[in-house]
Amino acid sequence: MYKTAEVSETSETRQKRYDVLVGGANDALFAGAGIKLADRVLDVGCGTGATTRIAARLAARGHVVGVDTSVPLLRRARARMVAEKIRNAAYMEADPQVHPFPRAGYDVVISRGGVMFFTDPAVAFANLARALLPGGRLAFVCPEPLSDPDRIRADLRDYENVTVRGVPVETVWGGDNAAFAVDVPHETGRSVRLRGDIWLVTAKRPR
Repeated sequence: MYKTAEVSETSETRQKRYDVLVGGANDALFAGAGIKLADRVLDVGCGTGATTRIAARLAARGHVVGVDTSVPLLRRARARMVAEKIRNAAYMEADPQVHPFPRAGYDVVISRGGVMFFTDPAVAFANLARALLPGGRLAFVCPEPLSDPDRIRADLRDYENVTVRGVPVETVWGGDNAAFAVDVPHETGRSVRLRGDIWLVTAKRPR
């Protein structure tokens, strides 16, 4: 029992550190998504659901669904949702590349890096386009070194108004504990902060 609890606590700590690490992308993602009060939002590759819960607060009169293929991550996401008393969100185990989402069921699709794991991006994005209302919005962020803008635009052939914009972000390694990261000149005394670049991609489903 003790060993299980120890592993669980370690995993939870690592996830919190990861959320801090990639949290710098959130501002760009949600600025691009433009979520409104009554929107229905689909969060692709939600992991432990940090972005799902942010979206739920923005769409306070709407509804948000986070999807992921990892059962352990979704289990933590649901626990956090309950702890934070969020009632307009849900989590679902599903492969967003092929899952039969309700047609025109969402106003916005978002993803913080989850789209990087698509095995066939063009097919996956076409499936997500069907889930969007005509005129619905897609917004996602992904690391610049892993993605080519021309390839991204080609994969989004079912969309219009496609934009791919580089955005500088600050990544935070170590949270409030710099020892978690490394001994580098960027250490602030509480954490290690490094500049990085991501692509912010936005598009719309044609009306």
